[in-house]
Amino acid sequence: MSKYGNSSYWLSDWEDEDIVVDTMNDVEKKSHDLYKLSASKRAISNFVNIVTNDQINVHFNQRGDSYTDGKSVVIGSNIIEPKDFDIAVGLALHEGSHIKLSDFNILNDIYNLVPSHIKDGAIKKGINNPIQIIKNIWNVVEDRRIDKFVFDSAPGYRDYYRKMYDKYFNDKLIDKALLSDEHTEECVDSYMFRIINLHNKNTDLNALSGLREIYKVIGLGSISRLKTSKDSFEVALKVFQIIMNNLPTADGEGEGNGDQNEDNQPQNSEGSGGSGSDEARDMTDEEFEDFSNSMNGSSPSGGSDEPSNGGSGMDVENTPDDMGTPSDVSDSNAGKETEKVKLTDRQKDLLKKKIQKQKDFMDGDVRKKTISKKDNQNLKAIDESGSEVTNVGSNLQNGWGKVYKGTQCIVVKKLTKSLLESEMFPMTHNNWWNTEEVGLIKRTFEKQVAEGIRIGTILGKKLQVRGEDRSTIFNRQKHGRIDKRMIASLGFGNENVFQYIETDSYKKANLHVSIDASGSMGGDKWTNTLTNVVALCKAVDMIQNLSIQVTFRTTTNNNPYIVMAYDSKVDKFSKIKQMFPTLHYNGTTPEGLCFEAIMKNFLGSTNDMDSYFLNISDGEPYFGNNDLYYSGDMAFEHTKKMVKQIESMGIKTLSYYIETWVPDNGEPSAGFKKMYGKGAKLIDVTNVSQITKTMNQLFLSK
Repeated sequence: MSKYGNSSYWLSDWEDEDIVVDTMNDVEKKSHDLYKLSASKRAISNFVNIVTNDQINVHFNQRGDSYTDGKSVVIGSNIIEPKDFDIAVGLALHEGSHIKLSDFNILNDIYNLVPSHIKDGAIKKGINNPIQIIKNIWNVVEDRRIDKFVFDSAPGYRDYYRKMYDKYFNDKLIDKALLSDEHTEECVDSYMFRIINLHNKNTDLNALSGLREIYKVIGLGSISRLKTSKDSFEVALKVFQIIMNNLPTADGEGEGNGDQNEDNQPQNSEGSGGSGSDEARDMTDEEFEDFSNSMNGSSPSGGSDEPSNGGSGMDVENTPDDMGTPSDVSDSNAGKETEKVKLTDRQKDLLKKKIQKQKDFMDGDVRKKTISKKDNQNLKAIDESGSEVTNVGSNLQNGWGKVYKGTQCIVVKKLTKSLLESEMFPMTHNNWWNTEEVGLIKRTFEKQVAEGIRIGTILGKKLQVRGEDRSTIFNRQKHGRIDKRMIASLGFGNENVFQYIETDSYKKANLHVSIDASGSMGGDKWTNTLTNVVALCKAVDMIQNLSIQVTFRTTTNNNPYIVMAYDSKVDKFSKIKQMFPTLHYNGTTPEGLCFEAIMKNFLGSTNDMDSYFLNISDGEPYFGNNDLYYSGDMAFEHTKKMVKQIESMGIKTLSYYIETWVPDNGEPSAGFKKMYGKGAKLIDVTNVSQITKTMNQLFLSK
């Protein structure tokens, strides 16, 4: 089974058990966790939107607790560990369902909705906060209503709810408390504890006066009958009235005798917690499980499938109309001599915390790990850029027979301002040494970008012919459309009175430029490359039937990294002016690993569009981390395979090997030629403009 349990489909990119996390340094782990957190957020958003059939935003909390504000879902950030993911999904579904199904105006107007006689009666009973108590009861009923609705309408998501209830309700200490004398005195806290845990198989409806009546009013087995939040509110009011009727007055006397049996005698008026022996003793978890199972007619603990740390607790699926009720438990054991369960002082203290956790859940006040302001900014940058992580290089084998499981490549779908300014982006330099400019991104290559715009403007004017359709008329033909000017000659035996028009136009063209941004590309290599790539982008911006994408390949925190820096189909050219002057080279050369990561993003040739792939690099592949050592023949062959896949889409590939000196034979290295085949060319760093000229020729060819 996937380590992400029910969510493996959505988080497949993070499933490789062989990814070595323990060997990462703190910076690498932080980066790893943020990308993982972003992937989790996207997956959770998908869940919520599918189940609710609505576009509900999901946010991470910077501080405080998880909740819904009626428009979006806000959750905590402790979902780094796989075991927490399903719980977070269940919680998000729960909160998202509130947005879709709950009327929060009821809470806003609850004071006016509660009749005056109920509020006055509560005061007489010494209840100073009746509105809050009614709200809490409404939360219990409403939660059960909406969870049952989603549980029935989207059965594929049931396991997420089960995990959520396991987290917040299913606990053996709660089980023990329900069968003990704890919370058997008629007070508001006792009633709320018993109401919240009505689903628990250990619930004793005789523990409190009126509890059996409350159970019938809520009607857990037919909770689906409640169609609106107003219905839940009406139930909450009735429950509150029952509680008041069974609370003692200020002088200690109750207004009623509570539930009565068939002989009209009060049942458990003293809140004894059940019949049987008056002796109570401490029990181990194993002893209690056997005791609980015997009380409920279940198999002994040795045959239980429940987790050792879990209790019977709550479960949405335990609410069908024909479900067995806790009253069956109490009634079936009537007259039996049973032991009472006793909690130790330590267990009593712990119980208070667990009860509070349940109340927090009902209030939408689930405490989760917060996220720092800085991490929240980085996470926002990752989200806005569409950054994701994909596994690449799996099953590669080196010369000594070692087979690698692959590594994770970070793919940035869109370079954004927030990403550019974040510490997650590896291709910028900050002015850390200048105290007046700390944090400001250095715009090192303004001149090169400006020069590229100038060259591109000239190139674009030459390429404008691509947008022109040239028509040639062929007359005096035997077939075609009648040439009106030739009609008069029909009487003289001339049959060649037809004409046709031939329109000559250019096909659309798309160019994907992939640039090696490794550290060795520094100096003239980088500046000349940047100038000519900007020139191509400017020229394409001037031509209607041309499009271009520019990606940069590098590494960050021991991971391959590729970023879509510009896409003329969706970006304005102004983005080039704003962002390209800040782009710096660093890292190693993951080559084919990056190509593999974005294979699905390449646009293949079609009947009406020619597609080109242009690679610019100054060396051969090299990359290494704890998961993969990528170099030599293995890297050559893998990159070659990726290039072949690109070409299989009908994309013509060209690859320029940039060097500071040209060897006598004028050829790129053998490894480079092996990877890129006939498309491999070597050019001098001072002659990078050859790339622009080549593309000009290609664009003007028909």
